[in-house]
Amino acid sequence: MTAAGAAAVVGLEPRAALAQPAVTAVDRIGLLLPKSAGPFGRASAAVRSGIEAGYHRDGQGLAVDIYELEETPQGLAAAYRGMLERGTALVLGPLTRSGASALMQLGDIPITTIALNQAEAERALPWNVIIFTLAIESEAQQIASIAMDDARARSTGGRPPRAVIVTAATSLGRRGAAAFVDRWRSLGGEAQPPLELEESALYKFRSAVKKEGGDIFFLSMGPDLARPVRTIIGRGYPAYGTSLLSVGGIESTARAPELDGVKLLEMPSVILPNYAASLGYPGAPMDFSLEMQRLYSLGVDAFRVARAMFSGRPSFEINGLTGRLRYDGSLPQIERQPSLAEYRDGVPVPL
Repeated sequence: MTAAGAAAVVGLEPRAALAQPAVTAVDRIGLLLPKSAGPFGRASAAVRSGIEAGYHRDGQGLAVDIYELEETPQGLAAAYRGMLERGTALVLGPLTRSGASALMQLGDIPITTIALNQAEAERALPWNVIIFTLAIESEAQQIASIAMDDARARSTGGRPPRAVIVTAATSLGRRGAAAFVDRWRSLGGEAQPPLELEESALYKFRSAVKKEGGDIFFLSMGPDLARPVRTIIGRGYPAYGTSLLSVGGIESTARAPELDGVKLLEMPSVILPNYAASLGYPGAPMDFSLEMQRLYSLGVDAFRVARAMFSGRPSFEINGLTGRLRYDGSLPQIERQPSLAEYRDGVPVPL
């Protein structure tokens, strides 16, 4: 791929950008990705595939320089020096949470940047950094609001709705559970600290859940662990989850009939067949795992957000592959609203 007519691949080291001539006939986008030979190589390749798909459809007047780098403050600083040399107008990335944390350590960011993840710890964002992420915390907060609306619609008494939160003993599960608890309580609901469990200790959960009285359950875990948990809870209680709970769409070979009736959030590109094609984009490659499909969709949407940023409009809304996207400048983030789905016949289907 070349510089002005397609995505330009610079060397593996960000310094390689310094040696390449600047092209001023197009608006340049810098894409910061983890090294393809590293532990995030597959994730990097999936996002890059999505960026390329977006570029091939909407790339007129734009050029993309891809920087594969160690997502450290030093690596990022070198990349920004190279991008300044080339006249880069907008940056996409970093992709990982550690990369986003490293970005925050740079202090002043010389080029407007759309970070594709959030930092590991909350801290003030530089004025020209915007967050666009698939973070599970955002989904947990959104499904908490949906669950609260449902609980209040069912309620006939005056007491606050009570949620029982069950989480896998993983960092991802814990993050989703904590975000759900915070939002649920802020909405006036009651919730005890999350019940944490591992698959090998489900016998403990059987006794623990009998002590918990609640109106709804939130399951912050993958579908394999959720299946026996849901069986233990029974179908008499409404249950909710994030995309972490998903097995994929109707084309998925995986099935979890035990989860039928559970509501969750998921990308429209995952649960709606041919959704990407309906928007004019190729779907993710057939050999992509569910997680790689999501990252591919993130790549497509990230490029579309970049395209919108160059439009000069102060705000925009996009029907994205990852959900409904909105930016109005009031917050330093691209708001993403995934699709509400419900398990039926073992797979999530859109509501």
